[in-house]
Amino acid sequence: MAKRTPESQIDLEVSEYEGAVLSLIARTQPVTRYRLLKAFERSPTTSYNASKGTLYPLISRMIARGFITGGLGIGGQRAEELKLTSSGHQALIQWITGTGPEHSFGHDPLSDRIMSLGGLSQQERVRWIAETKALLLAKKQQLHEYKEIVQGPYADIVHGSAVAMMEARLEWLDRLLIKIIREDGAK
Repeated sequence: MAKRTPESQIDLEVSEYEGAVLSLIARTQPVTRYRLLKAFERSPTTSYNASKGTLYPLISRMIARGFITGGLGIGGQRAEELKLTSSGHQALIQWITGTGPEHSFGHDPLSDRIMSLGGLSQQERVRWIAETKALLLAKKQQLHEYKEIVQGPYADIVHGSAVAMMEARLEWLDRLLIKIIREDGAK
């Protein structure tokens, strides 16, 4: 049997993905690995890898670190039910309160692409905008559908923020389209 590290000596530092997993477990515990996987798969967020090959080993590492416990479900069900330990709760608190400058303005791959649109013809730029808007509108619909299944005391605030950001992106794509058309008309 492996020796457990005393709780006072456990490193509570977690990655963004680990923090998101701890947060989801805290809100839904007890929960199985499969239910966690399905929750990440349904999420409109694309920044976390929602594959068994990524999530399941991450959970095993967090069990080994003492952040999560796993045991058979009620009535001896075969699926392991996961719960946060006190160390897992402390790591979650540290993750929540560990907001820094890197969280204030994230990388935006659409902005990166827009900065390079000058290398495309007007027709290619207009097509890119139309395709990107279609993608964002589909994602906005997914956000609305996801709102019905996500739980948490501030889920409505998070959902409203995501929708507002999506609407802002759609609006700036409209402004970009107008600018591209005006620039071409001025030539």
